[in-house]
Amino acid sequence: MRRWIRIRQPSSDAWLGILFLIGLFSFGVLNLLSEDRVFSERENRYLEQRPILRISELLDGRFMSSYEKYQTDQFFSRDSWIEFRSAADRFLGKNESGGVYLGKDGQLFEKPAKLEQQVWNNLDAIREFAANHSDTGIYFLLAPGAAGVKPEGLPPFAPIEDQADQLRQIHGYLNGAVREIDVFGVLREHREEYLYYRTDHHWTTLGAWYAFLQAEQVMRLEAGPAMEAYPVTNRFQGTLASKSGYRVASDTISVFLPKEEERLVVTYVEEQKKSASLYASKKLEGRDRYGVFLDGNHPVVRIRTMAESDRTLLLLKDSYANCFVPFLTAHFREIVLVDPRYYYGNVNTLMGEEEFTDILFLYNLNTFLEDDVLHFVLEESQEEPTKA
Repeated sequence: MRRWIRIRQPSSDAWLGILFLIGLFSFGVLNLLSEDRVFSERENRYLEQRPILRISELLDGRFMSSYEKYQTDQFFSRDSWIEFRSAADRFLGKNESGGVYLGKDGQLFEKPAKLEQQVWNNLDAIREFAANHSDTGIYFLLAPGAAGVKPEGLPPFAPIEDQADQLRQIHGYLNGAVREIDVFGVLREHREEYLYYRTDHHWTTLGAWYAFLQAEQVMRLEAGPAMEAYPVTNRFQGTLASKSGYRVASDTISVFLPKEEERLVVTYVEEQKKSASLYASKKLEGRDRYGVFLDGNHPVVRIRTMAESDRTLLLLKDSYANCFVPFLTAHFREIVLVDPRYYYGNVNTLMGEEEFTDILFLYNLNTFLEDDVLHFVLEESQEEPTKA
């Protein structure tokens, strides 16, 4: 008797699984073959580069975190996927795209971040750092974003974190370990003014100015020279417009200049280049126009001024500080800026090399909540990085 053997055909689920694996493999190969990019014109930001393997960072998890960011930023045809996602969101009538809300009057709002464990790690490190340098004036300024200062401008029922409450929790946790510069109230008071760019997550120079007036009191700075605002471009399209795909009116960037000429030297330490200005006008010719302030982000920047002062400042910062620094130069003989996101040294080593009278932590709240490296650069001891 002849037996018939029935060959089982793959089910539709099996075919989907096979196609998924093929697609995953194909994208993996394309990612390996595609050339890494340094700057995203669409997102108007620098992309994560392949991290260097360091033993200390491999052991504490920083290497894997950096590598995940690198994979995300260098994903094959990333710009096309962002454009596709934005178009799909608009088609579905969503008022949020890529973590950006489209608010009233064409204002874009960055979605506030949540309080996560790394926040408390950073705050613990700041408290310990302050205790170890109690002879130095240490100040702490967290700048809320547009969504925190003017939540009434958000689209209806937008689910966001309460930044005012987040600031209260952070201030309560620090409990006087550092001298806090509270700028939420003054920004809220002036919320109807042009404090934040429509297309970008940064505050405007006017917003930074109001914050400086608060810092001036807390840090006991003498009255500085009179300053005037000068618009330098009205064609600024920032990161929020790029990330979301929303098309809104361009922003104006202004710089505040003293009425009398200011003499100083700005040194970009790792790049080994110097400038006689706080502003990089060439940045106004490209998309990264916010980079006009201090030529964008650098690991270490040293500013020597002609100020009649014996005070020196160490500024640990993110990019919110870049347009804030011009208000400080009249009050400090020297200012050293350290951006922990790009700095692989140890701040305590830097403290041993120079005597700073003042230290200021200045961050955008969102950046601070997502920062996972600050506590590393504040540690008392740190293994020297080795290439592998």
